[in-house]
Amino acid sequence: MRWSWRSMYAEEDKEHVNILQPISPFKNVGRVGEDIRRGDVVLARGRRLRPQDLGVLASIQVAHIAVYRRPTVALIITGNELVQVGQPLTGCQIVDSNSLTLAGLSRRLGAVPVYKGIIGDDYHVIKDTIQKTTEDVVIITGGTSVGAEDFAPLIIQELGELVVHGVAMRPSSPVGFGFIQRQPIFLIPGNPVSALVAFDAFVGPTLQRLQGLQPAYPYAKVRGILTRKIASAIGRVDFVRVRRTAAGVEPLRVTGASILSSTTRADGFVIVDKNSEGLDEGQEVEVYVYS
Repeated sequence: MRWSWRSMYAEEDKEHVNILQPISPFKNVGRVGEDIRRGDVVLARGRRLRPQDLGVLASIQVAHIAVYRRPTVALIITGNELVQVGQPLTGCQIVDSNSLTLAGLSRRLGAVPVYKGIIGDDYHVIKDTIQKTTEDVVIITGGTSVGAEDFAPLIIQELGELVVHGVAMRPSSPVGFGFIQRQPIFLIPGNPVSALVAFDAFVGPTLQRLQGLQPAYPYAKVRGILTRKIASAIGRVDFVRVRRTAAGVEPLRVTGASILSSTTRADGFVIVDKNSEGLDEGQEVEVYVYS
């Protein structure tokens, strides 16, 4: 009994094999250079490596590559009124939420947050804590304005250089920035919405630069039509929280920098340029989406 076979590609016919489908040149043949050719740039500098990037590097026998070290960020939270989450509240105390928000924002950008604890409004204790930090970047929240217990700007001036103190933006106008030797120090307001905005505007780009990346907001951008006018002032940048609805982009009716829940009710924010007096109802705007 003769063995015979037939497939969709060929069949046996006595001493012959009949080809049933045409075969194009080099079909099922891996050609030299079809994936990567000699001289190709495989991965450019400044790229955040993804799982498939590592696979490509392995495929061309690259076992070791030079990368940027993840920057460390010291989180120094100041304020006599603050307690850690989970601790009982007495008198005029409030829970520290900034450390959690800032730590999460830092991790999202590839940095490593180092929590230094809650420091009371004591000049010498704050100064001592700052002097002992060895992290790449330092964030100090609270005590950044011009009140009697706002010690952070004075300490930075004493230990190093206070480059900026006060920015024409809302929220976060008391934000500051300086150096102690080559260590960048950011003074961020204690109000939680101000802390979030100040991080996105100033700290985030610094962390990206330290990792060889081009600064950019880590949010998707969409366009929409304003359902209500946004008022602003010439010379000031406004970060306005908005919701995306079926009717369009709706500004939230809140202005307080302490209303942290507004950032969870908001879908994102709109930036009003410093050269604008505001945005009109019906105007198309660009929304930075939190998610």
